[in-house]
Amino acid sequence: MTIQLIIFLAALAAVIFFFKNFNASIYFIVIVDIFLRIITYLKMNYLRNDAFSFLGVVPADIPTILNSFELGVFNEILMVLYVIVYIIFEVLIIRYFVRRKF
Repeated sequence: MTIQLIIFLAALAAVIFFFKNFNASIYFIVIVDIFLRIITYLKMNYLRNDAFSFLGVVPADIPTILNSFELGVFNEILMVLYVIVYIIFEVLIIRYFVRRKF
């Protein structure tokens, strides 16, 4: 197992343990993914490699963490779960937007 996956799973377990809410775990996964994508964008476009070399160990996004194992069908199952998480996130956001009072 890679260290990134261990850290991600430990943080996800902590969120599930402390919040005891399914929605919190969905929000956590999406927040981490968006954060990793922002860091990757900044790293590629604006930050200098010599000043921020510690960002080289930060993965690009959650699929990069999941695909680091090369386990075939298990990776496909994890990617389907990843897509399902984003679908649930979209439903939660749309439901919040519709219920919001203007």
